[in-house]
Amino acid sequence: MKKTFRFLFAALALLGIASCADVPELPYPVPDPNGGGGGGKTASGLPFTSASLNNFEVKTIEGIDWSLGSSYAKASGYDNNTKSTTATRTWLVSPAINTTVTGTSADGSNTDGIIISFDHVLRYVRSSTDVKGWHKVLASKDYAGDVTTATWIDLNFQPVESSTNDWTFYPANPVILPAELWNEEKVYIAFYFQCDATNSTTWELKNLTVKEGMTPDPGPGPTPGDVTPVTIAEFNAAPVSTTVWYELTGVASGIKSGDQYGNFDLTDETGKVYVYGLLAEKGGAGKAFQDLVAKTGLANGDKIRIHGQRGDYNGKIEVLSAYLVEIVEKGGDTPGPGPTPGGDGDGSESSPYNVAYVRSAGNPGSTAWVKGYIVGTVKDGGKTYSDAVFGLESASNTNILLADAADCADASLCIPVQLPNGSVREALSLQQHPENLGKQVALCGTLEKYFGEPGVKNTSKYSWDGNGGGVGPDPTPGDALFSADFTKGENGFKAYDVELGTLGYVWAVDTRYGWKASAYKDNANVASESWLVSPVIDLTSASAATLTFSHTANYLNGAACTDFLSVLVSTNFGDDVAKASWVTLAVPTWPTGKDWTFVDSGDIALSGYAGSKITIAFRYTSTSSTAPTWEIKSIGVK
Repeated sequence: MKKTFRFLFAALALLGIASCADVPELPYPVPDPNGGGGGGKTASGLPFTSASLNNFEVKTIEGIDWSLGSSYAKASGYDNNTKSTTATRTWLVSPAINTTVTGTSADGSNTDGIIISFDHVLRYVRSSTDVKGWHKVLASKDYAGDVTTATWIDLNFQPVESSTNDWTFYPANPVILPAELWNEEKVYIAFYFQCDATNSTTWELKNLTVKEGMTPDPGPGPTPGDVTPVTIAEFNAAPVSTTVWYELTGVASGIKSGDQYGNFDLTDETGKVYVYGLLAEKGGAGKAFQDLVAKTGLANGDKIRIHGQRGDYNGKIEVLSAYLVEIVEKGGDTPGPGPTPGGDGDGSESSPYNVAYVRSAGNPGSTAWVKGYIVGTVKDGGKTYSDAVFGLESASNTNILLADAADCADASLCIPVQLPNGSVREALSLQQHPENLGKQVALCGTLEKYFGEPGVKNTSKYSWDGNGGGVGPDPTPGDALFSADFTKGENGFKAYDVELGTLGYVWAVDTRYGWKASAYKDNANVASESWLVSPVIDLTSASAATLTFSHTANYLNGAACTDFLSVLVSTNFGDDVAKASWVTLAVPTWPTGKDWTFVDSGDIALSGYAGSKITIAFRYTSTSSTAPTWEIKSIGVK
């Protein structure tokens, strides 16, 4: 990420900073207007707020101080100037807060305790990072300026690494101030940061509030430290808590290829819940989900047992601090009625997936065969999945609903299937062929979200035998064989790093720009090579094909795009870019390399690959003198 800082100094004034709009400003120390240090200043009452925390006091035992800026506070043991990491232990301590509890909040509602809330971002967690031990929230009522002699109560904050590769702040789970610190004249809240000389995160905080509120009441249920088995419905009904642990058992779905965090859905007979990050063990390293997958073979459709805590983010219920206990059953049963996810199929032409598997798999973006019964459509003119209808009423010409049973009338057990214009639509459309209702069909397309639900798009082939193996008519000119909108996700594409240098990654998905590649880090260009590779694109039924994509590039420093960027195709890619045979494709239109204007690549002929299964790759390279940024928003093959 390009970062430019301009420094303006004025006598007796604070240091001012300007930076790129998408990069956090450089924090700077400012005086503590409230005295800090447990001094004689009058304590602030509730609610206590601090938008930037720049009225907090920094107390460093060793290493690098907290930095206090005009909009947030930042802790890190990494020095951008020296490119070195220093072992650090540093505290950020609030002014004195009077915690007298009135029983009524500022809006007049009843309260029963004190809640601490704040926004934060936590990045650069490694496998050796002690996430919880190095990022703490504590409180004291006898702090007098020396953090080492005060009595501190650990408030059991559960830190979780940010799920994005940017500096977007998000609300932390509320922290509850224990009753022993209520009704005190002076209480101090502290944020403790630590790192060693080889491994430092960056932790940024803002928008702190300490106020009266309704604290979660575990009631007669589990107490802190216990792990209580519950159904997902019971978990969803439980209060938010960072002290109570629950045991959940269900079927995993929505696991994405290459995901390092472990975000997915867990479903049992009573409901579904979102797991926000799965660790290998309690308190284990974050951003290591692929290591867990490699070790255990965890996959969509597996029935698993996990422990976690009840969280809530913007009204969405989440399992937080979750860790895997065991895989109960590989390819476990789908909760409720219906067949086992995946059935006996593997998604191939001769052994298609069933509908239950497609629903459980999420939206991986891969091309696969699926079989099911035609039971209805999202009605003609419908905009959302709630417009699904069964039978022939208001049947659409552009989609069908597939189910695992011919008499299914439950949309939650179906998937929508796109019928592109051409021979597939002409053969499968219920509007054109009412007699297709209740028939079993196998079809090939891209597993991705359609009408907001897991479904099939870019349908290119079909077979009426219900078992795959048949090939439908050739797609007519203009039919979409494959398409992907990267602003909506990875779409089955995966990055393969050949050279990273000091980088953690090159390619990342951005919801605004799609797949984005850059080797610029810490104000320096890094020599690198990384490939973004598509899922298999099936052209076996096509007589011709054309590739197009939308892209932009910047920071070429006067060089041609083709000096650093290229697009290639292979018919024998396995899982190693070095072992596959690649042919470089001629791209008609490249960006200027000096702005952010997206351009269409122009038509790239793939006729020589008709009748084959291919893989497309976007190859990015950089040097220590030039590290371009390449953004690819969408791609299509027709």
